Amino acid sequence: MALANSLAFLLYLCCSVVLIRDFVQRDQHRSVLFPVSLLTIVALIAHGTDIFFTMTNAGGWDLRLFATLEVATWLMAFIALILGSKFPKAHPGMVIYPVVALSLILKTSLPSEQGATLTNPALEWHILLSLAAYSLFTLAALQAIVLAVQDKQLRQRHLAGLIRKLPPLQSMELGLFQLITAGFIFLTIGLFTGFFFIDDIFAQHLIHKTVLSIVAWCVFATLLWGRKQHGWRGKTAIKWTLIGFSFLVLAYFGSKFVLEFFIATA
Repeated sequence: MALANSLAFLLYLCCSVVLIRDFVQRDQHRSVLFPVSLLTIVALIAHGTDIFFTMTNAGGWDLRLFATLEVATWLMAFIALILGSKFPKAHPGMVIYPVVALSLILKTSLPSEQGATLTNPALEWHILLSLAAYSLFTLAALQAIVLAVQDKQLRQRHLAGLIRKLPPLQSMELGLFQLITAGFIFLTIGLFTGFFFIDDIFAQHLIHKTVLSIVAWCVFATLLWGRKQHGWRGKTAIKWTLIGFSFLVLAYFGSKFVLEFFIATA
């Protein structure tokens, strides 16, 4: 398990370094997409192997914070791999892969006490759908931040440096709403399965997650409605995206962090 974790960590870092170097010093006569994609696939296999052994040792779905985060970052890396083939000039792995590598280090460096495990397949699907939504919204939030910088420089007529290498503003904005739409679909299904399969979704340890997830759903629903009805874009879209993502972070990992590292040790 430790070997798989370390291998995935090194491969993700290697891919991010290659992608950043290629972005900064792009050579139009060569492409790093194929070797990086190949290394990422190997990293995903090693990452998935570590997840498998973690679940096996726990006797089910490990619900601890960093074990859950490891699954979410695997999904983020997988989505980044797919998007990288669509946007090779601004591969999201430049930002995502270091974040994924960091999650692997946190899992081994800050192990929490053995917590609850889950063996109900229906609830496992609920968690997986929720984490898929979180992963997509994480990518959307990162893209929103880049879009904010790009939009600010464009308004100041000072589009220079590395920002010039990014795709056009319209393409970045379209990609943002594609991520938000996909994330919203997964979040909707995840909330529905939670209400359907969890006996007491408003139990003490779930109330914060439930309420904050519903608030985030409302934020993203409003954003998508505003986009369709009023053509919301630019600063408005960025603001609503980051607000919705903030609620999701608090819902999925904020409460877990408090429960495992503050309340549990109090």
